[in-house]
Amino acid sequence: MPQRPSNREMKALYHLGEDKILGPDDFKDIGEKTFAGMLKKKWVEEVEPGKFRTTEKGRVIHDEEVYFTGRWKR
Repeated sequence: MPQRPSNREMKALYHLGEDKILGPDDFKDIGEKTFAGMLKKKWVEEVEPGKFRTTEKGRVIHDEEVYFTGRWKR
């Protein structure tokens, strides 16, 4: 099961959506460390240096279709 995303990760995934390419410079409160963590979890992929796009896994997490460990959706 994937780890539950933080608020900053959810914000980045929300703004990236399916077609946008953004990086840490495009956010005032989301830095390189957050994007590095999402890259490690394979929620985003690096398109060019410093710019990222969501993967299919990241879009599923954004749409809240994933049941997080220890939590049941009702």
